[in-house]
Amino acid sequence: SGFRGSTRSPPQKPSDPPGDPPGTPPLAPVLQLLRNQLQEKDALIRHLESDWERSRAQREREERLLVTAWYNMGLALQQQEGGTAPRGLPSGAQSFLAQQRLATVARRARNPHGRAPSS
Repeated sequence: SGFRGSTRSPPQKPSDPPGDPPGTPPLAPVLQLLRNQLQEKDALIRHLESDWERSRAQREREERLLVTAWYNMGLALQQQEGGTAPRGLPSGAQSFLAQQRLATVARRARNPHGRAPSS
């Protein structure tokens, strides 16, 4: 029982078997189509989430490698400035930055406190 003019069908009892109400077109094909679309979208979401997780893990690995490389490079430069040759480089092989640092140190040793020599 419902209001006059109501387009809603009366509520079904939970114990009634699922199915289309009498006098309505069958909804099973439409429901199945919607369920299939929902499953496809769920599968796409899972796929995109796994891709994102792999990308995140790869980015974290790359960041750790970069940090390690910077640390090792700084350690090698520090050892070079301290007079010990770094283990990874052959003697005499220096990067441009290391050469510039050595030139600056030598220049400062000749000119104390960064002042030009007085004449």
